[in-house]
Amino acid sequence: MAAPSTAGGTAGRDWLFPLLGLAIAAQLLVGGTARPANVFACFLFALPVLYHLLADRRRLSLGRVEKIVLAIYGVAWLQLVPLPPAIWASLPGRGLAAEILMAADIGLGWRPLALDPGSALAGLLSLVAPLIIFVGFARLSPAQQGAIFRAVVVLAVASVALGLVQRVTGSANLYDPAHAGYATGLFANRNHQAAFLACAILLVPYWTWRPRLGANLPMSGALAGILFLGILATTSRAGIVLGLGAVLGLGAMLLRPSLRALALSALMLALVIATLFAIPALAPVMERFADAGTDQRLVIAEGSWAAARAFFPWGSGWNSFVPVYMAFEDLDTMTDRYIVAAHNDYLQLVVEGGAYGMIVAAAGPLLLLKIALQHARGRPSPVVWSLFAVALVLLVHSLVDYPLRTDALAALLAMAISGQQPVAEPLPARGRKG
Repeated sequence: MAAPSTAGGTAGRDWLFPLLGLAIAAQLLVGGTARPANVFACFLFALPVLYHLLADRRRLSLGRVEKIVLAIYGVAWLQLVPLPPAIWASLPGRGLAAEILMAADIGLGWRPLALDPGSALAGLLSLVAPLIIFVGFARLSPAQQGAIFRAVVVLAVASVALGLVQRVTGSANLYDPAHAGYATGLFANRNHQAAFLACAILLVPYWTWRPRLGANLPMSGALAGILFLGILATTSRAGIVLGLGAVLGLGAMLLRPSLRALALSALMLALVIATLFAIPALAPVMERFADAGTDQRLVIAEGSWAAARAFFPWGSGWNSFVPVYMAFEDLDTMTDRYIVAAHNDYLQLVVEGGAYGMIVAAAGPLLLLKIALQHARGRPSPVVWSLFAVALVLLVHSLVDYPLRTDALAALLAMAISGQQPVAEPLPARGRKG
């Protein structure tokens, strides 16, 4: 993690920590859903941080990764640039839309690449808050970053408690009443609650590890156990798999065992989990795994891939997946609930962004690979490896779900990546000599 430079003075940064802490708290507390009102609230709480960062531009010098991320985001706005009617109508996938417009006697006119410009604009604006956090978080000191990650673990434990209440009482869900009885915690989706708790398990070293004293193993085990219990309460299959991986990852970070010891630990953990599954109260968890063969994700993937081919290489436009997928949905498997996402963020990026979406989809894994190689050449502490593991969990989960389409988990990924990046030296502040 990078400590902020003192070049140019620190007085102008006194407010960064509290402002950023407030923005992150908003992301985690109300960003567990993609409802417009919640996304707008997250956006508003991030604006003071942006103002603070831009108040003295001479002290805001972006690092290489920050420049690349912001450049990728900037290019995404090109989908909103109006195109001449002839060019727009010739793009793959626009034939049906053009026919509908002509039949309605509306005329083509100049239209942007995005089929639904309003939804594309909303989707792009929803990324503003996580990006502000991404830039601002790297400018905190390691101590300040650690304080925020410790607060994340505390909030995760509170979310476990709320999830257990929801599971036992069949009420108290914060968003969708249809999820009554599920342990969704602070989220609208139990899979996202499980992913959040798996990330929190990996952040336990911020509470229990000290450079010269090592790890407090009893406390680490207790916190990990509480958080994993919360994951079991969600009955999320992907979440349970990620949670098991997080527990193993936590043990590997704190104990640094040999491969043989790690394999033995994995076997012992599997036996413990098998014993837990024998408990009648955990029967719903076993039933979820037994029903894995009927999961609808493969069917959704087939329709999504058909849509991706139809709109390639330009894509259908950000946030257009729902209406686009309806045109390719298998009528034999259609239900009374419409599909809100591809349940594979990488595939959905290709549907909505075409060839450019493929670049965006590859950016995260490639950046994480770069970070892994960087860490492999040094001897980073468990707290640094924990940030790498958090990012890995969220990117892996994106293969079977859409965790990063919620502000809370997008902000968590932003902090995990930002906390591992060096920051370029800022220019001297006004009124001071170089």
